[in-house]
Amino acid sequence: GYEGALRVPFAGRWPGKIGAGRVSDEIVHAMDLHPTLAKIAGGKVPQDRVIDGIEMSDFFLGRKKKSGREGFIVYMGNDVFGVKWRNWKLHFKEQTGWNGILRTYTMPRCYNLYNDPGEVDNVLFPHTWVPKAALPQLEEHVASLKKHPPIPTGAPDPYTPSK
Repeated sequence: GYEGALRVPFAGRWPGKIGAGRVSDEIVHAMDLHPTLAKIAGGKVPQDRVIDGIEMSDFFLGRKKKSGREGFIVYMGNDVFGVKWRNWKLHFKEQTGWNGILRTYTMPRCYNLYNDPGEVDNVLFPHTWVPKAALPQLEEHVASLKKHPPIPTGAPDPYTPSK
């Protein structure tokens, strides 16, 4: 399923900045574009709130080989549906099609995206180590939301976070 980031080879070209034919399989999320493009354009991101994106200009410009992102939390609306970590994806919920059946799992489904990019074969067994490695990312995310709640829907613009 689509969750704002895909693990596909990045092939970019920006004459004088990014050479033709440069390819990477590193993870980049759509939320990383805000801080990255702000830096490249000479702008700044707000300093009065948490910005979830990772600034990746050194990665995009070829100064670093790693993006700095190992995964992300998979949302559908306000609900956490899973966790993407390295080449693995855990699903706690899945929906088939736009108006399809919503399934909530008592144990996560686990997919190896290298071998199964279509997320068809649950390989939790024998890979029970994957949730142990991937779930700290979700725990950090939940703790961050408690410490820094999201901007509420309908909040005035500009928004002033409470201290």
